Amino acid sequence: MEQRNGWVGFAAWSWVVTAFLVAYSALSPTPAAWEIVDAGSAMRTTEVEKVLSTKYVSSQRTGHYTSTVQVSVPFDQGPKTAEVEMTSSNKPSAGEEVWVLFAPASPDLEVFVGDRQSLEEKIGGRADYWTIFLTLGCVAFCWFMNLFGRWRSDPVAGLHRSRQQGTLHVLPVSVRGVGVALDERPASGSATKHHKPRIHLTCAEFGELFLYLDDIVDPVPLAHRLMGVRGHVYWRRPTRQLPYGNSVGYAVLILEGNHYVAGWLESPNSSVDLPSSALVQADRELPAVGELRALHPISAVEVSANSTILKALLLGIVALTVVTFGVGEVATVVFAAASVLAVLVGRRRAGRQVRRHLESVTPGRDLSTGSISEA
Repeated sequence: MEQRNGWVGFAAWSWVVTAFLVAYSALSPTPAAWEIVDAGSAMRTTEVEKVLSTKYVSSQRTGHYTSTVQVSVPFDQGPKTAEVEMTSSNKPSAGEEVWVLFAPASPDLEVFVGDRQSLEEKIGGRADYWTIFLTLGCVAFCWFMNLFGRWRSDPVAGLHRSRQQGTLHVLPVSVRGVGVALDERPASGSATKHHKPRIHLTCAEFGELFLYLDDIVDPVPLAHRLMGVRGHVYWRRPTRQLPYGNSVGYAVLILEGNHYVAGWLESPNSSVDLPSSALVQADRELPAVGELRALHPISAVEVSANSTILKALLLGIVALTVVTFGVGEVATVVFAAASVLAVLVGRRRAGRQVRRHLESVTPGRDLSTGSISEA
């Protein structure tokens, strides 16, 4: 479940980068530059004959010069002097060598002057290295935050790491029930607590424990798979002190039949310590990575949530497709922003669908399962 959330988060926030790149590629070339391309473009170096005006434009900590210069353009019919505007990091001077973009056979078309990189961008060339670096940095950040920031991204591999560090604990348990309850931990960046699916565990040595799962898990089909099943719950405590009185830590419930469920373990009474004998010794054998399968019953709620995200993604693709037809600067920005909002709003709507389903289940009580089959 954690891996699913990671991939959904990565896709949603990486879409911001995708929309930016499409909008950037649509806005960089200008109509006048495309006319030059259609007429047969060329880029040559030439010298500034005269600087007519120059102005320094500051922008926060950086700045540039906007200048009007005279240059000699080598058209097929012969050189022609043209007055053009240019942007540069240094103040231009007469005799300085610059690049000029023009159509050799069409002296009536516009002429562009600047450095080679900026002129290539105007006709659809590659972006500058700073833009490429910034884009890769944003993608890497999204990847790190959503895929590598959590212990449970690979729950079974996490068990092996915790055992090596001497922080892994285990207790034999049996499943007493499955239901929905209000988790004491609020969502990230929020003070609001949400209802979560909860597995009610019992242990002969300790008593009751509660394993809270990701909210995408539907407790209804899960209850039919787990009631009365036995297994072992492995957990490690958080590396820092948390303000949640009943929290025990990250946990993996390994069940009979080579299945597992990962979540967050809590005890009903924080004043009772879990037995110290539960610490897993370094020589204890654990299931190999890839040997166990996550228990994930088919759920109509999850299918509906995934469908909502998919529809939002398709809407975002349509918005970016419109941009590629050339709709003007303002419309390009609007469609790019609409594409990002469609994906983010779709993800939020899917989350609300899941929460509404969990709230429809009687909170704080185990589900009545009727005829139960084991996992």
